[in-house]
Amino acid sequence: MPNKRLKDLLPTPEKILESRSLKLFAPQLADPRLWHFNRHSLNKAVYIGVLSAFFPLPGQMLLALIGALIFRANVPMALGLTWITNPLTTLPVFYAGYYIGAKILDVPMISLRIIGRMISDFSLWIISDGANPFITYKGTVSIAAFCLGLTILAVISSIVCGLVFKAVWRYKTVTSWQKRQQNSSDKPPKH
Repeated sequence: MPNKRLKDLLPTPEKILESRSLKLFAPQLADPRLWHFNRHSLNKAVYIGVLSAFFPLPGQMLLALIGALIFRANVPMALGLTWITNPLTTLPVFYAGYYIGAKILDVPMISLRIIGRMISDFSLWIISDGANPFITYKGTVSIAAFCLGLTILAVISSIVCGLVFKAVWRYKTVTSWQKRQQNSSDKPPKH
């Protein structure tokens, strides 16, 4: 089964519950179905986790957790996939989102440097008393283009990743079954 390898890669329930913000959900997380490694639970988690990954920080993991609780998806997989957007990938993903939204809404494109500064200012604004980027960049940046582009990117990426996961799981399962069938037919009959 493909799930043996996934279990090694994903965080344990204990590790997840160490997070202060996720401890609030401890009673709901006691449901063992949220930790099962089966095709249906993991596939739902892929859709939820990838979709949540494109939500601007902070709140991606919380959004993925709520989605996993609502749809009874595998919690570690949903939370782990939110790290698609991380400090290395956030800038290109947000730039692509803004580019898509700007093309659709026919607004001028902004530079990568401005998006980088916006992400930095937004982070400072959230965790301390930095300048509000929604006021600082008003008129320079189209929030509508940014939100529309990220939403389109999130939905398409989520669907593609979910379908790819389903295909890979099916392929691994079928090849594993075929190997077992081959091995059982190669054995000499018992007398």
